[in-house]
Amino acid sequence: MRKFMIVVAIVLVLLVVVILSLLFWLDLNRYRDQYLPILEKALHRNVAIKDVRLTFFPKLGIQLQDVVITDDPAFSSKPFLAVPSVRVAVEWKPLLQRRIEVESVLIESPVVQVIRSSSGALNISTIGKISTSGEISGEKVESKDPVSPLLGVLAVKQFSLRGGTLQFEDRQAQTTKSYQIEKLALNTESVAIGETAHLEVNGFVMPYQMPFDMNGQFGPLQANLDIPKLTISGHIGKVEVAAHGELMNGQLTVDVQVPKASTDDVPVELGLIKPVGVSQLQAHVVAFMFSREPKIPSGKVMIDPLRLNLHVGHSTIQVSGKGTPSRFSLVGGSPSIASQDLPLSFPIQRSFALEQLEFVAEIHGETLEIKSFNAKAFDGTLRAKGLLGIVNPPLTFSTQGAFSNFSTEMLMKAMRPSSIRMTGVGELKWKVSGAVPSSAHPEFDGPIHLTIRDGAIVGFDLVKAVEDALKIPGVLGETTGVTMFSLIDAKTALENEGLGIRELQANAPNFSLWSAGKVGRDQSVNLQGSLRVPPTIADKIVQRFPMAKVVRQEGQFVLPFVVRGTVHDPKFRLDTQSFGSQVQKKIEKRLEKVLQGDDQELQKLLNEGKDLLKQFFRK
Repeated sequence: MRKFMIVVAIVLVLLVVVILSLLFWLDLNRYRDQYLPILEKALHRNVAIKDVRLTFFPKLGIQLQDVVITDDPAFSSKPFLAVPSVRVAVEWKPLLQRRIEVESVLIESPVVQVIRSSSGALNISTIGKISTSGEISGEKVESKDPVSPLLGVLAVKQFSLRGGTLQFEDRQAQTTKSYQIEKLALNTESVAIGETAHLEVNGFVMPYQMPFDMNGQFGPLQANLDIPKLTISGHIGKVEVAAHGELMNGQLTVDVQVPKASTDDVPVELGLIKPVGVSQLQAHVVAFMFSREPKIPSGKVMIDPLRLNLHVGHSTIQVSGKGTPSRFSLVGGSPSIASQDLPLSFPIQRSFALEQLEFVAEIHGETLEIKSFNAKAFDGTLRAKGLLGIVNPPLTFSTQGAFSNFSTEMLMKAMRPSSIRMTGVGELKWKVSGAVPSSAHPEFDGPIHLTIRDGAIVGFDLVKAVEDALKIPGVLGETTGVTMFSLIDAKTALENEGLGIRELQANAPNFSLWSAGKVGRDQSVNLQGSLRVPPTIADKIVQRFPMAKVVRQEGQFVLPFVVRGTVHDPKFRLDTQSFGSQVQKKIEKRLEKVLQGDDQELQKLLNEGKDLLKQFFRK
């Protein structure tokens, strides 16, 4: 027993001596010099490793310090990849034969920078190609298959990454945008040529603090980086995502599925009053990662087709599309959408339906272009198009269109309660632009033209309004509580303060009206205009007020008026001040005769003017 213990002690001492001697006679930096050219040829990027040293705890292995892979100079002077520490656990027996067999690799706190240029190209697309400058370490390099020996070196049982940061910089938009994934952790098993590897990855999408957790398989891994089968599933935030596909010849082809999602799951304020749901999202994605074919543009991503259902309340919109992230076309439609399901606020009291809804749209850059929007509502046809900025506040927009042959009565019933009801067939045309600041009132600008034909204003009798203003009840004719009209034509313009009424004309059986003014943001009404009455009614007014004949024009009588109050309760009254000015002008002309010495005209004028003022102003 004593001899056995002595033998064991001698073996242990010899083992310690052998291990310690490795520090002296095994120079691992020479492996760095051996394999760095292979790595640089494979990546076509400069690679630097500060030091390579042997480690004994927790396992026998190699530690690489300060690993840096440069970026394509056309994209950035900063490193594409910077890793403070890489720990490689190796089998100890092959080391005695000066061979390296890797058991596991642990990458700690790496920082990766992915950049999309203004042309849409990704900096990762030039990996494995000659860089834009065409040089690596001062000379051009070519290799038929530099990847195979590299993968032979990197074949491992377990590959892990922890504490990583993935930065993404998008220069394609008008303003550069940056996103990143923090606390990135990745773990794979069986990474070797001919084997299928298991994958687990998780982290946080910033600045949204949105966690993700994915797992899957890829393989069997080929020597040329081909992956015949790729499956992955998991969660991004609260959204379940699944994908399956392949990576062949540098082209990633994958089918993505999202069973269900909602805008409530998006950590961005969208300004919606109700959530919008998504179901049965399916997308076929083709991404050219590092194409070996010069005719194929690396970095390009194609989505064709995309299909999904949008759910707004109990209404569903079917949407399909195709394109690239920078230019994407969408087509959608729905048999019917109820207004109460819409995620935006509208000044309506009663619900209505948009029927036979169809739209064609395109997203390009930071703009959503509605090429066409068609729908039926209030028995009319709505057609519109427009542009909407969808990235930075204030959100800008421009739109034009027409709403034809709609029922004015049905539209007014859907609006807020009013003391007035209107019938007739309407047509609305507009060309409006503006902005929606994040913390202020929306700003609008542009013309709006409204016409309503062959209708009636129920709850407003123009004959009675004139009689009340002149205090001559029952003189002008029968009052019915309704004003019939053949045409209302309103030329208006949206302004920051409200709606400017440039010109409002109306034709009724016994009257014609003209006015202008403004409807404020607070729905206040301020209009001024003139009311022209026919000779038959003018004669009745003159019989009651003889001096009123001084303001008759070609047999007709013109009454100035004002409208005050609110949209839902307007007040019509005669503008006595303006009327007095008309009388004054007429009298001034007659005074010219008086000044020429006509005393009789003077006395007549004074008597008539006194009676007229008493009658109109009750003085």
